[in-house]
Amino acid sequence: MEETESFDTDRLTKGQNYRAEVKNSTMHLDHQTLLVCLFIWQLFMLLLFVVNRLRYAQEQTSSLFLTAKYLQLAVLILLLLKNYINSPISLPIITLLALAGGTLESLALLMLLRVFSSKVERYYSILFGVSIIVVVLMHLLMPKDQLIIAVACLAGILIIAYPAYILCLKAMETSLQIIMGLLYCAVILTLAGKGFESMYPTVFSTVASQIFNSSFYLGMLLYIALGTAGIMLLYREDSFAEMERVATYDELTGILNRRTFVQRARPLIAASVMRKTPYSFLLLDVDHFKSINDTYGHNTGDHVLSDLAYKIEQQLDNGDLIGRFGGEEFAVLLHRADEKNSDVIAERMRTAVIGSIIHGVPLHYTISIGVITIESGERFSLNNLYKPCDDALYQAKKKGRNCVVRSYENIKVSSFRH
Repeated sequence: MEETESFDTDRLTKGQNYRAEVKNSTMHLDHQTLLVCLFIWQLFMLLLFVVNRLRYAQEQTSSLFLTAKYLQLAVLILLLLKNYINSPISLPIITLLALAGGTLESLALLMLLRVFSSKVERYYSILFGVSIIVVVLMHLLMPKDQLIIAVACLAGILIIAYPAYILCLKAMETSLQIIMGLLYCAVILTLAGKGFESMYPTVFSTVASQIFNSSFYLGMLLYIALGTAGIMLLYREDSFAEMERVATYDELTGILNRRTFVQRARPLIAASVMRKTPYSFLLLDVDHFKSINDTYGHNTGDHVLSDLAYKIEQQLDNGDLIGRFGGEEFAVLLHRADEKNSDVIAERMRTAVIGSIIHGVPLHYTISIGVITIESGERFSLNNLYKPCDDALYQAKKKGRNCVVRSYENIKVSSFRH
C-alpha cells in the first residue's frame, strides 16, 4: 500500500515537473519565435529602405537611420545566438549595441521632425557616453545580468523620451506622428516595468515576472517592427510634404509661386462676388532691378527680392494673397478691399521698402505698383485683371517710378482662363 502511494506521489511530482518544463520551453519558444519574426521583419524593412534610398540623395538623416537598423539587426542576431555563445561579455555587448541603435534612430527621427539642434546632439552624446561607462563598470564590479538590464531599460527610456514628447505633445501635425508618439510611450512603459522587475526580482511572483518579460518583448516588437515601419512612413510623408512645398512656394522668397497664387485666388474672388464685396488686384515691380544686380551682384538682388516679399507680407490682412509672378514682379490680391482701402495698403507697401537695410547694409530701392479694384461684384479671372493692372504698372514706370497708379479702364473678358 505504501509502495503504491509512493509510486503515485512520484508520478504526480514528475507530471508537475513535466508541465513546468513544457510551460518554460513554450515561453522560451515563444520568445525565440518572436526574435526570429523580428529578425525577418527587420531584414525585410532594411532591404526595402536600402532599395528606396538608392533613388534619392543619401543625406545624414537616412544614413543615421540605416546605421541604427544595422545595429538593431546585429542585436537580434546576438540574441538569437545567445544560448549558443557562452560568454560573460555577450550581455554588455548586446546592451551597448541596442543603446547605440536606439540613440541613432532617435537622432534620425528628431532630424526628420526638424527639431534637431546642437543641444539635442550634446544630450544624446552625453547620455550614450555615460551609458557605456556605467554598463562597463557594472560588468566589471557587479557582474549581474539583472542590474545591467535595469540600467539598459533606464537608458532606453531616456533615449526615446524626447522623441515621444515631441510627437505626442509638440509636433502633432499628422495622425501618423501622434500614433508614433503613443507607440513610443507604450515602449517607455514596458521598459519601466522590465527595469523595475530587474531591480527588485524578489518582489514579484513568477507569474508577474513572466508578464513583465512578455510585455518587454512586446514593447521591443513595437519599437523595432512597427517603429521601423512608422519612421519609414514619416520619411515618405516628409518627402511628400517637401515636394508639395516646392510645388507651392517660391524657393527664393518663400511666398506663393504664380501657379499656386492663381489657384488660391479663384475661390477668394468667387467668395467676394458671392458676398458682393469689392476686391483689388495689385502688381508690384522693383525699380531699376537690373542696375541693382549689375552694381551689387545677383546675390544682393536675391536679398532685395526676399526683403520685399517679407515687407509686403507684413502689410496684408489675414486671407490676402501675395505671390511671385516671375523675376522682380509680385502680385497681391486684397479680397475685401475697395478703392480707398487698396490705395492705403498700396501706399503702405511703397513706403515700407524705402530706406531698407539688408544684412546690416543700407540699400535704397523702390517699387512701382499698379492697382485695379472691382466694386461691381462681377467675377473676373486673374487673366482678365492682369492686363489693365499691368498697364497701370507701366504707367507708374513712365511717371518716374516709386509711385502707385490705379487702372480705371474697362476689363475685357478673355476666353483664356489663367
